[in-house]
Parts: sequence; C-alpha cells; structure tokens
Amino acid sequence: MVLFLSIEQGHFSKSILQSKDENFDRDGYLQEDKSIMLSMGNESTNIESSQPLDIANFLSSKKFHDFSLRFSSPRKMSEFLENIDNKGLRLLSSLTQISTARLRVVDPALASRALQEDDSISRLEINQPIYQPREPRLSEKMNSSKFVQTVGESLGLDQERLDWGRGVTLAVLDSGVDFSHPSLSHVDHEQISLVQSIESVGRANGHGTAISSIIAGITEDFQGVAPSAKILSIQVLDEQGVGDVFTLAEAIVTAVDKGSEVINLSLGGDTPSSVLHSAIKYASSKGVLMVAASGNDGFRGVSYPARYEEVIGVGALDSDERVAYFSNYGEGIDIVAPGVGILSAWTEDEYTLFDGTSSAAAVVTGALVSEISRSQGVSTSQIKDLILKLTNEIDKPGFDESSGNGALNLNRVIHRNTVDYNDGAVVGYYFPPENLKNLGSSGTVPFTVTVQNQGTSWINSMNLNVEYRGLSKNYFFSNLSPGQTRSEQLFIEVGKGKEGFEIRSSLELYDQVDKNPRNNLRSSKLKLPSR
Repeated sequence: MVLFLSIEQGHFSKSILQSKDENFDRDGYLQEDKSIMLSMGNESTNIESSQPLDIANFLSSKKFHDFSLRFSSPRKMSEFLENIDNKGLRLLSSLTQISTARLRVVDPALASRALQEDDSISRLEINQPIYQPREPRLSEKMNSSKFVQTVGESLGLDQERLDWGRGVTLAVLDSGVDFSHPSLSHVDHEQISLVQSIESVGRANGHGTAISSIIAGITEDFQGVAPSAKILSIQVLDEQGVGDVFTLAEAIVTAVDKGSEVINLSLGGDTPSSVLHSAIKYASSKGVLMVAASGNDGFRGVSYPARYEEVIGVGALDSDERVAYFSNYGEGIDIVAPGVGILSAWTEDEYTLFDGTSSAAAVVTGALVSEISRSQGVSTSQIKDLILKLTNEIDKPGFDESSGNGALNLNRVIHRNTVDYNDGAVVGYYFPPENLKNLGSSGTVPFTVTVQNQGTSWINSMNLNVEYRGLSKNYFFSNLSPGQTRSEQLFIEVGKGKEGFEIRSSLELYDQVDKNPRNNLRSSKLKLPSR
C-alpha cells in the first residue's frame, strides 16, 4: 500500500485548494485509490512508496492524540474497531452514518502496523479546531450610521409572526443556549452538550443564546424571525469559543437524526475537513438545510463549513444596507443579511447589540424556518432556492463575491404569489474598483446608481431623482419585470470626491401604489480614496 502524507500548516490553503492536479478532488484532498490520506492541514507533501518513512515515529506526534479514520463502509469500521486496544489505539467516538471513527494513538508501533495492514481505511485526518467568529473591532462597527435595530426592523417586517416557525425543528450548533432567558423561556427546546468541560448554562453560552433569540426570541421590545420554532441546542464550543471538526460533524449527524430541518452554524475554521464535509453531505442527502457564517476577518477567504457547496454561506450587511467591512468574502458566499447592531439576548437576563456574520447567519436561518412553516408541500430545497433567488441587489447588479446572490428579502419571498405587489427600490451606488486605482488630482470618476423592481408585478413607469454636489438629475424607467434592475452612470470630480460628498436618490412610481416605500429613498455620504 502506498502511504501519502499531507502536512497542513497555517491558515487558508494557497496550493491545495487551488490545485489543478488531477490527483486532487474539488476539496483539495488526494483522490482515494486504496491509499491512506494523512490529512493535517493545507500544504501537502507526497511521500512516495520508495522513500523511507518512520510511520511509528510520525504517529507518536502529539497531533495524533486526536484524529479520525474514515472507512469504506460501516461494516469495515466495525470490524476494525474490534479489539481496538490490541492495535495501539483508543476509541474516542464513532459515527456509523459516515463510517468514521475518532481515535487516539496509544502505541505508535502497533498503530502503524494496524493502519498499514487494513485496506478498508481511506483517510486519516487530524482533528482540526473550529472557532466562534471573532467580534468585529469597534472601528469596523463605526462604519454604520445606525447601531440598534431589531431583527424585524432590519428585515422590514411589520407582519404578525407569532406563529412563524410552528412545527419546524431547527438546530443551533454553538456554545449552548440559556433557555431561562426571558426572551427564550417560551421556546420548545431540547439541549445536548458534546463538550465535557463546560457547564450547560453560563456566561460562555452568550453566543448561542444570542443566535437563538434572533431566530425565535420574544420580548416586549422585539420578536425573532420564527418565534414558534422548536430549537435543538447542541453544544460544540467550549468556554473560549473553541471546538473541533469531529464534534461538529457528530452534532450535525445528531441534529439530522433528531429531525432538524435547518441547522445554524455560526462558527468556522480555516481548513477543509473530510470528516466535516462527510457529515454535511449526510445532512444534505436528508434534505436538511445548513446555514453558516462566512467569518469576521474582513478578508478574502470564507470559513468552513460556509465554503462548502451544500451550505448556505452568509455574509453581513451593516445597517446602511452595505456589505459590512468585517464580512469575509470570496467563494462560498451565497447571500448577505443584517449583521450589525442587532438587538439580541445574552446571559443572565442581559441583552446585547450583536454584530457579525454569526448574527447574519441566524437571520437567514430564521427566514428559512419561517418559510418552511408557512409553505406546506414545498420542499426544503425549493425554499432554499426561493430565498437565494428573491434577493435584493447590493451596489453592483448580479452575483458577486461580496454579497453572493444579494441581500435577504423575506418580504419578497412572502409576497411572491401576491398579485399587484408593487415595490420599486433604490439599490445603491457602485464605483468600479479599476476606476479608483491611481486617482489623480483632477478629472472625473464614473459611478452607477441602480434601481430594482423588488415586487411581484411589472412596474410600468417610475422616475429616479439623484442629487449630489448641487446637481439634480432625473431618470425615467419603464417596463421593469419582477427582480429586474436598471442602472444609470454618473460622474464625480476627483477633487470633490476625495473631500467627501453626500448623494440622495429618491424613486417615485407612476400610476401604481408602492407597497414598500421605505426603500424608495437612499441618502449616503461617500468619499473617494486618497493616496
């Protein structure tokens, strides 16, 4: 048997994830052909069979105190685990559903022999950490002009929604949840902890409590998106907000087997994991929807599991309806949702203003749960498609790496079958990045202003008025189909743009009543970059 060794170091992969080598699969792992894949991270090194490798010495590494083996079938795994103590290994846990066992090396020599002699082992993987996303820095929060908003306000919901979520179970895989909090005391729930070193309720549960309140909380001041949903809380993060991929995989499998229809994953890690992806594929095969935070680092590189195709990766919008500066972007972003200044529960009857892609993911989870409860006979995959299709454009029309399909618009989903639901909207302003490079001290810079039909019927005609730097321009649009956008190009003088300027756009429909006039006006303060 040829033994391949893959050594992982650092953060996001540069070589393995982008490799075009035919020996690698789409997730950056070596394809399996009766070889054991030793996965420890991102940078891979192949050890050819002709090269001597002291496997026993390698397995004595502290990293192998916690690793997993994937087998060709549950039966093969069961056979291998028989008399496991005689193989120099200790069984920590196993998942029959994905033919994977979590183990620890006790005797490197015996373990080396056992691993090389068993042809049913397809992959060995070091158990990688996963984290609660870091909190955005204060300077990043200050980019938003409004700090306090309930989730209902952030989505423009004014409907009575006490029954939203009824009959639907969702799983929150996080730091645990304090269901004694006044905003969550009404929630039908079940709690499971897969973390042994943490009390079931305490200050460390604040993150999971906040997530749950955004989805299903009720107080005199706010309501979650789906207050009648049942929550299955599975604790996977410790006091420091740290967990591991096997525990997360185990929680996903548990959530699926307990009947969850949606799983919220407001956490992530830097590296791909075969174990985690197998659990995600298992959930997807059962029709379970998964929603995950993209990360709060503000750089290109979406966290796992949000980056996986089967998972809805969520970025954050600030309260000015722009992509938040801290929101990670790139491959894996499917949608953006409100994620700044969201009023939510914390521990010990406290409340907090919750910022981050974690809260944005919870908003999307709540939207999915609420729509599942209202749409009897519609599959979860169809509801996912509706949520991703009926979005609002953000700045630049079309799919992009910062906002994916666009911004969540639950009202568009709710009113999709409503006749004559008219809604014209000012989307925003877009400056092509290539035009902002090497700006001189004079000349002009082009930018676009975009409008969108966010209703369910055709808009016959409407007028857009744009005012900036003492100018007032009017644009007439006609015959916009539902979801369609139109853009107009404007120019700003470089010198004045660098000083900063205010731009105000207003939209008016002719001979039709706009059912959502709140998005007809947009006023923004913009500033071109200086050298």
